[in-house]
Amino acid sequence: MESLLNAEVRNIEISGIRKFYNMVSKYDNVISLTIGQPDFNTPYHIKESAIQAIKNNKTIYTHNAGIIELRRKISDFVQKNTI
Repeated sequence: MESLLNAEVRNIEISGIRKFYNMVSKYDNVISLTIGQPDFNTPYHIKESAIQAIKNNKTIYTHNAGIIELRRKISDFVQKNTI
């Protein structure tokens, strides 16, 4: 089968995102957000928040750096939960 593939196709490398996904998939208790396909159901409160965001027209892309309020909350959480 491999001989039927064009040499250009055989030499294509996997993407950096896929490489990272493959690397972290070896570990337990890690949630990988690399390819956008979580392996768990969306929690109810997240679904409700998404519905509310749609109703409030909060459906645009954010700045690349993210939403400052969310970044602060994440920072606070990490600081409180890091050993």
